[in-house]
Amino acid sequence: MVTPHGPTMYLSELKLDDSLEGGSPRVHALDLTARQFDMLAAAYGTTIDYRDLFSPQRDLPGRLRDWADKSGIRLRKLSTRARERGSRSEKVLFGLDDGYAIETVLIRRRDGMTACVSSQVGCAFACRFCASGQAGLKRNLSAGEIVEQVVRAGPKVNRIVFMGIGEPLNNYANVLDAIRILRDRRGMAFPTSGITVSTIGIPKALRSLHEEHLAINLTISLHATTQEVRDRLIPGARKHALREVVAGALSWAQRHNRVVTFVYLVLPGINDTHADLQRLISMFSGRPARINLMRWNPIDSVDLAPTSDDRLGFFRQKLERAGVPVVVRDTQGRDIGAACGQLWLRDLTGIRIG
Repeated sequence: MVTPHGPTMYLSELKLDDSLEGGSPRVHALDLTARQFDMLAAAYGTTIDYRDLFSPQRDLPGRLRDWADKSGIRLRKLSTRARERGSRSEKVLFGLDDGYAIETVLIRRRDGMTACVSSQVGCAFACRFCASGQAGLKRNLSAGEIVEQVVRAGPKVNRIVFMGIGEPLNNYANVLDAIRILRDRRGMAFPTSGITVSTIGIPKALRSLHEEHLAINLTISLHATTQEVRDRLIPGARKHALREVVAGALSWAQRHNRVVTFVYLVLPGINDTHADLQRLISMFSGRPARINLMRWNPIDSVDLAPTSDDRLGFFRQKLERAGVPVVVRDTQGRDIGAACGQLWLRDLTGIRIG
């Protein structure tokens, strides 16, 4: 039985955004934790389960839609604007309410599918080798907008990587809330061992992550062995000391008994010297770390060059001989502009912004 309390009162009690636009409720179902859902379910006498909110079906069940209408909840916020399919990957352009759009990449593997999700609209760090930050940061995505990217990808997704548009640790609270919602046993029950957060490494956020108990995987975009070179490659991180980034990530690995991955984009004439190689060995030999060596994926108007197979092989060989775990990663999605660093911030027509 519906109580006399209106949706606005309950949504206010849950500390959610209950603002209305054009008479339509703005609260996103996928922002709800299981506890918040229980409060609304009790208020409106619903028979649906929390798990129902995460239905991947295009036509959501009628009883779920009825409950959403009564409780002032919006089941979905993202609208699919475009899809582009490659040989082993697919890029989806999702439109947002405010006219911005984000891109999500789905990568097919033999044992399932990886969803490469965005965490922000744009990015504040303006990495020289990445397209996402060229228009700057517009806003954070909510936890529900992050979760919905996974939900819309379907049940074959068994890995999630925060490697899309945005810096995850610059949207710390919403990203962590999204991870908790995804892993809730009453909902999607997604194993956190299948979730990877990729970050440039914000020392303050790494200290907070050190105290979390989520058993996620952590990847640090390193790309340099000196402060001067890293400042050139990642201008927005100039205030973050390289030594603090590395120390914070290694501390996290030791605390949680996990291995942290450091991504190193090998760039000719910038970070591929013998001195760089020796510094990598000194930084990570005997530490709970592995190195992912990567080749740059070209972006229009960016004056960088991809490295050669020989140079990648040389770096790998020397690191292996020094006892540093290392792999050479060849990213998927280059044929549709969906490889690492190639995602653009777009408007709803697919035009590049900025």
